[in-house]
Amino acid sequence: MRIVRLFAALAAAGSIALLTQPAEAAPLNKPAASTAQTIYRGEGDEVLRVPATTKPGTLRVTHDGEGAFMVQTLTSSGKKDDLLIAEIGPYQGTVAYNTTPGKKLAALSIEADGAWTVQFVSLAKAKAWPITARGTGDQVLRLASPSRGFRTLAITHSGEGAFMVEAYKGKGYTDLLVAKIDSYKGKVVLPAGTQWLLIKANGPWTVVRK
Repeated sequence: MRIVRLFAALAAAGSIALLTQPAEAAPLNKPAASTAQTIYRGEGDEVLRVPATTKPGTLRVTHDGEGAFMVQTLTSSGKKDDLLIAEIGPYQGTVAYNTTPGKKLAALSIEADGAWTVQFVSLAKAKAWPITARGTGDQVLRLASPSRGFRTLAITHSGEGAFMVEAYKGKGYTDLLVAKIDSYKGKVVLPAGTQWLLIKANGPWTVVRK
């Protein structure tokens, strides 16, 4: 279960283009041939259609507006599915999609009042996870190989609002390790076989593997 802050969004409609191929940008709301490493940009509300996929991956997202900013996955029938981002004001972070069995992303519903960018990146290219990782806001961390044995994580968060940490093995369901509001400091068990850590935060955090 994901904890998110829900709010009403008032955003202006905008347009969309491909940063990686500005001279041959895909038509508005039409699927591109591939989403791999492609950066999309736009301003205001948009429905970004992409080739439907059940494969998990990550989105690197930015937003420079001051109001509500939401990114939600859509199914092939246009039904809203996972709420990936729900923030107010500027945003910069990385979130994962299709990490639950049976999910199929076909488009993104974007609600914004400013300019935004969205880049599809494979889980294999997520940020490397050393012994100690530090960051601010949403992030996906990657181990070089699945964890083994009895390991723990020492975690801190100094932001306000929802703070979540999930362990992901690349298939099956995620393991919810932390779900708190505002600041946090504690130690949790890292499930054996974990290769990615999904962090949802709006402030600075640290994660130390022990």
